[in-house]
Amino acid sequence: MKKTAAIALGSYVVGLVAYWVTSPYIAIAIPAIGLFGALLWSGRNGKPVEESARIAERQPAPLVQQQPAPLQAQAPFGGSQQHNVPQQQHSAQQAAAPAAVQDPELASALEYIGIIEDMILLEGEKNNLDDEIVQKTLALLTRLNRLIPDLVALGDASINHNIVRLVRKDLNSTINPFLRLSGEAKRQNRRLLLDGIKDVDSKLTFYTKTLEQKDIMELRTKAELIQQRYRLND
Repeated sequence: MKKTAAIALGSYVVGLVAYWVTSPYIAIAIPAIGLFGALLWSGRNGKPVEESARIAERQPAPLVQQQPAPLQAQAPFGGSQQHNVPQQQHSAQQAAAPAAVQDPELASALEYIGIIEDMILLEGEKNNLDDEIVQKTLALLTRLNRLIPDLVALGDASINHNIVRLVRKDLNSTINPFLRLSGEAKRQNRRLLLDGIKDVDSKLTFYTKTLEQKDIMELRTKAELIQQRYRLND
């Protein structure tokens, strides 16, 4: 760059001298020729730099050695595949579990429900329980998990006490004795278990209706407030 400026400046000085010595046309031509030569000089010097930059851009980036991803363990073939669908549904239901309950007794009841869920899944994987028992038991436990937080929101101590009693007494006396039976005894008494699950589920229906009535009352209250506002506006 400095050489180019020097050539241009020198040609300009030579042009000034030639203006006084020779004709003005020659004096004008000298700076033009010098400027053209300076441009050619700078163009030749810039090409190696541009070519080296282009070569550097064309070179491929160094390859990063990728480590192979660990292979997932395959589930063994056998009886555990029979209960894959209930277990997947149970995992999805646990992912959408409600927030923790603050009441210690109800929180303990929810924890106990989780223990029973694990026991049912384990017995199902061992083929100690048939699909109907696994599915209906998990459905009942899932309903309990969803219903208890909604009942807590009511703030009714009597309902909370009844729910805890339902879990510790009714649910416990229905499932735990059955799980302690041998394989043949389980097959003989499976109908007793299904009837017990149905009985607990029917008791939950009463509390479900209580929640529905509460929702209906809230909707009626909101409707009355809206009607009062319209009347005031009229």
